[in-house]
This record gives sequence, C-alpha cells and structure tokens, in this order.
Amino acid sequence: MGLEDEAKAYALSKKKLFNEELRDLQLTMIKYINANLYDSHEKDNALRQLHSSVLWAEEAAELHGIK
Repeated sequence: MGLEDEAKAYALSKKKLFNEELRDLQLTMIKYINANLYDSHEKDNALRQLHSSVLWAEEAAELHGIK
C-alpha cells in the first residue's frame, strides 16, 4: 500500500469514527430529551432539529474533512 492509499484509509477511518460517535451522542440526547420532557410540539421540534444538526455535521465532515 502506498503512502497515498494509507492517507485515504486514515481519513476514511477518522470519518467513520466521527460519524459513529456523533450518532452515539445523538442517541444519548434523544433518550435524555424523551426522558425529561413531556410530549409537545416543542419537544418534537427539538428532536427534528437535533436530527438535522447531525446530518449537517456529517455533510460538513464529508465536504471539508475532520480536524
């Protein structure tokens, strides 16, 4: 494997780890919100926005990479 292939593999593994950790944290937040808030329009909106934030973060990682 060449140096370029190693760099690509490293970047891919970093992105995969980022996405996995992000989704784990999203699940933690969903559980926390569901456990502590009553059903309401605002709660539903918060959960939708959380999902949207995760998708945008994944898109940013895809387009611009991970620090």
